[in-house]
Amino acid sequence: MTDLVFENIRIKYGTGSAAHEAVRGVNLTVPAGRTVGLVGESGSGKSTLARAAVGLQEPYAGRILIDGIDIVKARGSAAALRRDIQMIFQDANSCLNPRMSVGASIDEALSVRGKFARRDRAQRRIEVTNLLELVELDPAKSRDLPMQLSGGQRQRVAIARVLAAEPRVLLADEITSALDVSVQGTVLNLLMRVQRSLNLTVLFISHNLAVVRQLCEEVAVMKDGEVVEAGLATHVIDDPQHPYTRQLISAIPRIGIPLFDEGASS
Repeated sequence: MTDLVFENIRIKYGTGSAAHEAVRGVNLTVPAGRTVGLVGESGSGKSTLARAAVGLQEPYAGRILIDGIDIVKARGSAAALRRDIQMIFQDANSCLNPRMSVGASIDEALSVRGKFARRDRAQRRIEVTNLLELVELDPAKSRDLPMQLSGGQRQRVAIARVLAAEPRVLLADEITSALDVSVQGTVLNLLMRVQRSLNLTVLFISHNLAVVRQLCEEVAVMKDGEVVEAGLATHVIDDPQHPYTRQLISAIPRIGIPLFDEGASS
């Protein structure tokens, strides 16, 4: 099992007077084998922080630690630790080749990492079947192209492809926000089962506190590039201390409370 630790991470876009500091001194620990939620409005810095962990964004200060090793500055064999972190993106289409079948896409991930990279095509084909079954998809779907799948099925394929890389840490970035409400719960339940069965460390990024409360043991709240509140999910959500957290919670729709003022004129 692996802890993911962010220490005083700072990230900015642009240079000089036009630079914008998107992440400002974030400290956050995702304990081994646990699921931590990271919540906040759009532009709060959540996704930028996650992108830094997988090398898509470079911090200008701070450390990101895996097994106590700073993967930001790691070189040689230590740099391979970054591969232990894999990211599931909001839009599955962004990580699936539209011209590549489901099976070929998963096989591609198998062939570049871990024990399956050294196995022949027949053995990898068996593992493709195993991964599809793990994400609760019919292995016959391995012949389909992404365009032939529903949004929920494409996200399952994206999860299977990520798992093919044998990660120890998963970053799930708004993975259900592009899906119909009817399938969001199914995908979230799948993520929970996968996390438990593989004992993965998960950073779950969302703006939906109601989902985070059900899915995560701990939660951190980001605003304007900073973590303003963190702790056990039940404590933070049931008894928020920061005004911004209370503002987020007040925006959660509740049964019996209309989303719109029915008396307002149209």
